[in-house]
Amino acid sequence: MNEIEKLKQAVAKLESDLTVLAGAEEYLSMWEDRDINRSDGSMAQDARHAETGRNASHRVLAARRQVENQKALVAELAKAI
Repeated sequence: MNEIEKLKQAVAKLESDLTVLAGAEEYLSMWEDRDINRSDGSMAQDARHAETGRNASHRVLAARRQVENQKALVAELAKAI
């Protein structure tokens, strides 16, 4: 595979990763909105709600990390051309 094809694939992956990040950020934002307006429930419900928020936050962080790594790869491949 030549360098231009590698760059095209890396850019396509970056676009996909950006879409995943946008979805994760949107989900976290919706969770935060629900959290603000949520009334307390049972201890089990509160624990599940908090876990959902933590998981959403972790997904955003992982997606951001993936985007940054992919941006670095795209920059490296572009520089090599």
